Amino acid sequence: MSEKSPFFTASVASLVYFVTFIALKFFLQGKTADLSGALAGAVIFWIVIFLVHKILERRKIE
Repeated sequence: MSEKSPFFTASVASLVYFVTFIALKFFLQGKTADLSGALAGAVIFWIVIFLVHKILERRKIE
């Protein structure tokens, strides 16, 4: 099984985070979602997922 690149993994995870955040905010609170906050969270989430992926990849090689 071929492994996905960390860019792909982090991008998909961030997209899912962004969509889930917007949906939950809209449906649970019934108001418009804070798009700038959701986008900032998605970017931070992307960075964290990318770094974790790289660290785990490095551990697997060693």
